[in-house]
Amino acid sequence: MNMEIQSDKITLNGGQALVRILKSCGIENVYGVVGGAFGPFLAALSKDNSMRYVGARHEAAGAFMAAAEFYSTGRIAVCLGEQGPGGLNLLSGLGVAYNNNLALLAITTNISLISAYPHEGKLMDADHKRLFEGLTGWNATINDVSRLPALVRRALRNALTGCPTPVHLDIPMDVLVEDHHFDIAELDMPLSRFLPAGRRPADAASVMEAARLLATAERPLVIAGAGVSHSGGQPELMAVTELLGAAATSTMTGAGSVPSTYAGFVGCGGVIGGPVIAQAMREADVVLAVGCKFSSYLWETSRPVVKGWPRQQLIQIDIDPVRLGQAAPLALGLLGDARVVLTQLREALERQKISSAPKPWVAGLSDAFRTYLDALGRAQAHMDGGAIHPAALARTIGGLLGENGLVVLDGGHTCFWGNALTPAAKTRTRFNDACMAQLGFGLPFAIALKHLHPQELVVNITGDGSFGFTLSELDTARRHGLPVISIIHNNAGWGIIDFGQKLGGYQIGGELSGTDYAEIAKGFGCFGEVVTDLDEFPAAFARAVASNLPAVLDVRVGFVPHPQMPAFGRIGLAQPRHRGEGA
Repeated sequence: MNMEIQSDKITLNGGQALVRILKSCGIENVYGVVGGAFGPFLAALSKDNSMRYVGARHEAAGAFMAAAEFYSTGRIAVCLGEQGPGGLNLLSGLGVAYNNNLALLAITTNISLISAYPHEGKLMDADHKRLFEGLTGWNATINDVSRLPALVRRALRNALTGCPTPVHLDIPMDVLVEDHHFDIAELDMPLSRFLPAGRRPADAASVMEAARLLATAERPLVIAGAGVSHSGGQPELMAVTELLGAAATSTMTGAGSVPSTYAGFVGCGGVIGGPVIAQAMREADVVLAVGCKFSSYLWETSRPVVKGWPRQQLIQIDIDPVRLGQAAPLALGLLGDARVVLTQLREALERQKISSAPKPWVAGLSDAFRTYLDALGRAQAHMDGGAIHPAALARTIGGLLGENGLVVLDGGHTCFWGNALTPAAKTRTRFNDACMAQLGFGLPFAIALKHLHPQELVVNITGDGSFGFTLSELDTARRHGLPVISIIHNNAGWGIIDFGQKLGGYQIGGELSGTDYAEIAKGFGCFGEVVTDLDEFPAAFARAVASNLPAVLDVRVGFVPHPQMPAFGRIGLAQPRHRGEGA
């Protein structure tokens, strides 16, 4: 078949070419703070209606927003950092994307090439390539405008091939200004020309062996990680889980993969999801882990609760070969896309003609989890002194939302209470920075969700300490007409830290009293209300929704240690050595 290759040329500066390349690659959203060195790019972006720009108040917030787009939709987005300080500000946001395996493209500018790489210490000088090395899967400097098409696509290919990851391009200011005669076909080539086609299946013989092991299990456990949502594999996961009659849990980043209504559900979020999850991981004879990297929430002291071979048969499905067997020794490692491999596994199990009748072990775990959940939710509404009990607030929020809306959980102890008491039925509806635990990501993350899903109710459940990191983004939400609702567990301090200091016999820097976040919200042109009585919360929430403005409900709670705090405190702590051991 003969193909006619277009060879027409067009003269564009680097900024104009960059917009055109990103457009051809399917980029829909750019997040960040405007800067002078980005001028040629921003000028071109302002004239192109196919991509939307969301102007944040801090570069890290732009990175959180880009990470939210991939987490929520599977699409990659761009975040910007101006030369020097702008790039430095991006780094904390990139940490969230990197540790949670969320793809995005970070673009920084830099001083002119004549003074960069190696740098000579000029104003706003920073070696962005070196700085971004540890928080990206791939990064490069574009030192010639002609390389823009190839290197942008190379960055995106690295972000989206295999395990998702953030990538970075540093573009000195003179590269964005410089004109070049570009080949139009090269500028407009879609990303599909650079990405592998289809989804990768696992080795068929290995899938059959996995099915045999699972079919003979007496105490089967399924653990669903973020890989399930990245692949869109929830229906396939639940088909396998129900065939097995297995107990099932999900990680925080995989929340919703196993609906909280499933009969064998034993909780979500590892150690903060309750003691039954650890019990299930400890007692299971066969464990199927899907798209799960066994982060420290699934640990006890210095290693995962799942021990693997020879104590357990661990079957792990992952798209990243490095992850297979990294956490614990395997019975089988199935390399491939979660959705495709789960389909293979379901077909293999159906050929086994296994019984999916409820197993006594699974029923016992489910009963124990419901008992734990009931006890957690029976907290009194108010504590001595009148402050609202955080569990009672979390229970009320969960009751109002049910399985509806998009919910971001931000903060330390706040996430403990919200995790178990906020139901989840589907993937990509409940969001948590489980792997970096960056405080303050919640508001910008929620803003991006509302930007992407304007018809959805979007709620950011956060602590007062966390909210303080990014409260300036209320201005972003108001300017862009994005009515997200932030519910603050306001205990007037760094609650969990202050609690630990008191146990240690000291207090320093833990108090955050005297701030009225509702009034701050009003100052930004948003809705704000203080809630001191839990009975008043449903009406206040309804008023926040009806305002159709970004809203802050400043709820005055007390600090109560979550029952899982002792177990959480043991995560990652190495067992003490006997004197004389090691050196």
